Amino acid sequence: MEKNINKKMNTMKLAVLASALIFSSSSSWASERIISAGAAITEIIYALNAESQLVAVDLTSKTLVKGAYPLVGYHRQLSAESLMSLTPDRIIGSNEMGPSSTLKLLKQGGVDVDVVNSGETVKDLLERIDEVAALTNKTPAAASLKAEISKKVDAIQTHLLTQSTQKKVLFLMIHDGRPANVAGRNTTADTVIRLAGAINPAANTIEAYKPISAEAMVQMQPDIILLSSRTLSSIGTIDDLLKKMPLLAATPAGKNKALATIDGTALIGGLGLKSIDEAERLNKVFYQD
Repeated sequence: MEKNINKKMNTMKLAVLASALIFSSSSSWASERIISAGAAITEIIYALNAESQLVAVDLTSKTLVKGAYPLVGYHRQLSAESLMSLTPDRIIGSNEMGPSSTLKLLKQGGVDVDVVNSGETVKDLLERIDEVAALTNKTPAAASLKAEISKKVDAIQTHLLTQSTQKKVLFLMIHDGRPANVAGRNTTADTVIRLAGAINPAANTIEAYKPISAEAMVQMQPDIILLSSRTLSSIGTIDDLLKKMPLLAATPAGKNKALATIDGTALIGGLGLKSIDEAERLNKVFYQD
């Protein structure tokens, strides 16, 4: 009888210890203080319902967060001092996060620095979701989010089957005092254009974002010019763009004054959830007839 009592007591002790370990583990995750350095990271954190772990975000995430969070500056120009003052446990960002000297100081200060997948394909996005889910202890939520993304991409692809012809869409990055850049292959802009059912005429000859002459743009004969909404707001209208770059008038886009915009946050840190939404929207814009 005494043996049975001792056995029951040992079993109870083990159960209490297991509960304590589980509580300790969950508490440590709940108390994680995370800084998100990139819109493509922040949107996933919210989609996984892990925003309670956030203590600050970068400027590219400003429009994505619900509630007041300290802003730590631009994700490419982070300050170690301002970040450390927030006593974070970890900072999560893309391969655009930096500078490297800041990241080195953070590591030396005991902060976990996590650079997640920053690629521009749907596969990269799904991998990034898994990575962020693991870092925030939200792995079960990742499966449903990935299923939602796959379903949305499949719906876009199905809709594309009804299109008889593809339009050529050229994405331009325009900054005062510098030559305009176009988005070539292996860019998020290229992926969004293709997901939206269009052809990127720069993809055959250009990789990444590169400056090219207006004459080279004319040779590509785009049907539509794609700009970030921020760029268009600084330029004005399609007429203002043609005044700034008059040779574009010799393209179908210029002749038809065909201009579309994309939310710039959809292009930061690789293909993101916003990128998929923008591809879905742009498909309707490109083929509204």
